[in-house]
Amino acid sequence: MQLDPDLAYTLLPRVDPGRVRSGIAVGLRDGALMALVAAGLSTSEITALRASAITLSGGQILVAVHRQRTTWTAALPTDLGARLLAWLSESRLWSEPEPIFRGPRGPLTPIGIRKVLDRYRNRQIPPRRAQKT
Repeated sequence: MQLDPDLAYTLLPRVDPGRVRSGIAVGLRDGALMALVAAGLSTSEITALRASAITLSGGQILVAVHRQRTTWTAALPTDLGARLLAWLSESRLWSEPEPIFRGPRGPLTPIGIRKVLDRYRNRQIPPRRAQKT
């Protein structure tokens, strides 16, 4: 099953970056994960992604992935790149050869990625409160 980048992009506002579970900033992690899906990466590319494959060059976040036996580099738009930067900074993984997404039982799997997307697909956005003047 292919992931839908447009769906991931529309789900991003549902992610609460302040959400923490068991001491892990899962809101930042989920936002970075959905940003990569919104950028067009597949589940296998995301699960294989190491922090060392992410670089900052000329103010752009570049993500190197392997596609069809070649290395392909994606330049993330600022809004998506910011989510990835926040997660890398929080998890202190810069330039490490570690997987950037881990769960309690090890590296996140393609099924785990789909579960994260499904969690936000089924979550309702709370109505905004009127601002008091």
